[in-house]
Amino acid sequence: MSPWSIPSDAWTQYEEKVQTNGMPVIRTPGADQIVDVVIHPRDLNLLFVAYGGASKQRSTIRIYELVLSPGAPGGTGYHSPDILLPRRPSVTALTIHPSGHMLAVGHSDGTIAFWALEDEDHPLYLRTLDDEDDVFAVDITRVEEATEAKKESGASERLFEIREPIFKLAWSGFPNSSDPRGGDTVLTILGGLTPDSPQGLTTFLLPPLNPPAPPDDVPQSPSEPLHPVIRRAMQESLFPVDSHTYHSPGAVQDFLLIPRASPHFSGTWDPRAILLLSDNALDPVSSTRVVDAFEFPPPSFVASLMEPTTPGAADMDDPSVALNQELATALESMALSSDPRPLRLPWAFWTVAGGALFKVDKEAYGKLKGESIDDALPITGGKAWVEDTEGQLKLMKFQPHHILATHDPDLVVRFQDLSAQLLQSSSDSPMKTSFPDALPALLIELGPLLHDPSLRLTVIPSSASLKSPPATPFISEPSTVPHGPPAVQSVHLAPESLECVVVINNGTVILSRLDADGATPTSPSEIADEELISLTHVPVPSKMRFRPYLGVRTAWGTVSACAMSDVGFLAVAYNSGALLIVDMRGPRVILRNLPPSRKDQRHSFLGSRREPVVALTWTAAPIASDPIPRIRLIATTSSGTASIYTLSRSKSGTFAVPDSPSPVSVDAASHPLPSGSFVVDAKTGTRVAADRQGLSTVIEASGGQDVGRRVVWVSAGTKGARCASDLDGDKLGAASWPSKAGVVVGVDIVEKNGGCALVAFTDRAEALVYSLPFLEHLHSLQLPQTSLSRVSADATGDYVTHVLDPATGIARQTIYGTLFATRRVAPYAAPSIDFMVGHGSVPSQPAPAPLEPQTVLGSVLGYLGRGVTTGTEIDALLAGPDRPDPPKSIYDPTGRVTPASTDATAKDRDNGGAAGSSVRAASAQMSSGVSDLYNRLGSALAERGEMLGGLEEQLNSLEQGSKNMVAQARKLAAEQSAKRWFGF
Repeated sequence: MSPWSIPSDAWTQYEEKVQTNGMPVIRTPGADQIVDVVIHPRDLNLLFVAYGGASKQRSTIRIYELVLSPGAPGGTGYHSPDILLPRRPSVTALTIHPSGHMLAVGHSDGTIAFWALEDEDHPLYLRTLDDEDDVFAVDITRVEEATEAKKESGASERLFEIREPIFKLAWSGFPNSSDPRGGDTVLTILGGLTPDSPQGLTTFLLPPLNPPAPPDDVPQSPSEPLHPVIRRAMQESLFPVDSHTYHSPGAVQDFLLIPRASPHFSGTWDPRAILLLSDNALDPVSSTRVVDAFEFPPPSFVASLMEPTTPGAADMDDPSVALNQELATALESMALSSDPRPLRLPWAFWTVAGGALFKVDKEAYGKLKGESIDDALPITGGKAWVEDTEGQLKLMKFQPHHILATHDPDLVVRFQDLSAQLLQSSSDSPMKTSFPDALPALLIELGPLLHDPSLRLTVIPSSASLKSPPATPFISEPSTVPHGPPAVQSVHLAPESLECVVVINNGTVILSRLDADGATPTSPSEIADEELISLTHVPVPSKMRFRPYLGVRTAWGTVSACAMSDVGFLAVAYNSGALLIVDMRGPRVILRNLPPSRKDQRHSFLGSRREPVVALTWTAAPIASDPIPRIRLIATTSSGTASIYTLSRSKSGTFAVPDSPSPVSVDAASHPLPSGSFVVDAKTGTRVAADRQGLSTVIEASGGQDVGRRVVWVSAGTKGARCASDLDGDKLGAASWPSKAGVVVGVDIVEKNGGCALVAFTDRAEALVYSLPFLEHLHSLQLPQTSLSRVSADATGDYVTHVLDPATGIARQTIYGTLFATRRVAPYAAPSIDFMVGHGSVPSQPAPAPLEPQTVLGSVLGYLGRGVTTGTEIDALLAGPDRPDPPKSIYDPTGRVTPASTDATAKDRDNGGAAGSSVRAASAQMSSGVSDLYNRLGSALAERGEMLGGLEEQLNSLEQGSKNMVAQARKLAAEQSAKRWFGF
């Protein structure tokens, strides 16, 4: 430990000294507590210690104590009840100007005091965030006005201002000037806000501190530590040129600047990004925090520094020159956005509210991975690789590709690459991306669409405009519409067409298409159906690949089920019982199955028609009553009945849902799950979906020929499962879930080695495996998780589950697991990491910068009478003369320790003739070590013999005692028997 320390009662000693000199001491609670410690950025010999009372240095060279004189408004304004008393607001934060000549001190009343290092008696400037007036000065007129207003309003009314304390300050410099004193600076301020101000972090762009040389005709008073010209120039550099606020939904608790290259200046020199730690707006008790990252400084600050070249006065007379100059200025201001660009954080900082796992083929995977965007937080370093201890990495290339789609509370859908191929690495060829690898070019922002009043996505269409039968007019049901803010309910991705459908909890459905060619937005197409709205004209940010295509307005309440096919059909079911089928080729509504009106419901027993559809499945298969393959939709209701809608294809190639025959009704599992409906081939077990292959089969069979294909429909619910042949054929099997396994939260059909099985996931983290199609229970797997609230699985046996926070609904943890862990544990283990690879070089310690031009002698460091101390000198001073040499590191990034003999052999080879002596010394040392080893082994063996001998004696004694006890027991038993025999 360093012999240097700061006395714990340093501030108390100062107050006692001031009181001894006859000066009044203003007692402030917590004045003797240290709130911050800052090292001078250009002279490590200067240490600033911020106490609750004021700021002072280690050797008490300067003490900067802010005392508001009577009448000074400070942070509470002229209506403060103690305005006529001297006040000393507590110090809460401290930072130093990059030049090292000024410091900014934050106080508990929300004020920021700027001091010159040479002048500890008078601050340069005292201000609040929203007022540039110097609140250290006294305005007698305003004091009198405030006093009169207080008398008129009465003592019960509070007129003084309330502000947050200044919690943290950071003063950043940039290499934007050739002057050694620096250029423009940015002051970042946390706190100081009024109660009615929006939450956020404030930044000020300040002009350079480049005071001119004092003129000879203006003398400096001996009592003034600063020349008036220098003082005025320093004050002028404190008035902001521009300001910007980093807004956040919750209160900002802390921030951190990420420097570009230099760790000096406390990490605030030339920052390129900023991290904000704020309260979670979804947490009512503010017990959780969220982290956001933005670029720094704000683009508006950068734009203000880009001053265009001003033509001469003679050129301004030319109208063309003036027009070009005005146009250049306008284009320059339009080129940069005023809002800082958000930066992508690592996965651990994401606010995930839910997600879904999708398996895609190689062609679709290549399209999704096409173009990328570099929007990540600019922090890199080290390398990571997976140790292939079991030789499994070479098999990872045969694994299917996985895409994870997540959504957050801000109505943003993000995609990540969760493919196993990303883990293929070694020590010589480390991992090139993170796992999972974010795909920022696929980001979908839904907030602008929902909040755009011109789109009217949340407007309920009028019943007159809907093409519905007169007997079934639209009936609004307010109970089915949520009252909270809009949020993403589910995300659906077509694995071949790569169309993404997002369902919002207010009943809105938005479909986006992957625009691989980067086409520009087109004019909206005319759609006759009022439920649908074209979104092709809506622009998206640059390089975003998903473009909005179609929107389904809120018409019949919230959505209960949604299904998207790969051949251009969308089905949406509502809690009111309505069902819409949309053909994207128009787009147009080809089926509008609406619930009955309340009038019809009172005179009819068709109440079952109002049951919501909870599961939708698209397939291209035959049914028992129609053996020709067709595009069909299976709509399963909550009561366990299903309707099969068949789409007919005309000669012109258009699809429609005919009125006759009516949909086929079949039985399904009771209480069906949203993802509990599957259609598989009866021979191979592969899924029969409405994809390209299925559409090709439908077109080939359009002539009426029976292709002879048979399918099995699997329906699963919360109570059990059911299998039927050809959708409406005979029942093949049924099963009920065991009650001891828990509640089933998800099901899926898993394919492995040419076979398939039905797997049901329970809330107790069990996987129940059943055979197909007879649904015989095969096995139960206990998953590593303790419980499952929701799960998203695919045909490979991989699944994703989230551990949600009960207060906010945000995922505390996202778990990626598999049912086949016996062969895939090692590749997914924690990788080996070497943090020292690729680290940058640390620049030299910044040199002191003069306050005045270099032609004039003197600077603040000279005024303070201190020489500049280097980092090496400070290190030697603090460590003391008895600092031990650091041990030689034997670290090897591969985890192997280099044998000492290898180093010794290499050293002897380099030394040439000294090799013989080194070998002899090593041999003598080895012999001595062997002798010592034999001696220790002999002593240990002797010790072991003595211990065994003692143990043998104890066992013999125990054996003899046992024999004696048995003999006594037999003797006593014989005596008792004799007494009973003879009647004693």
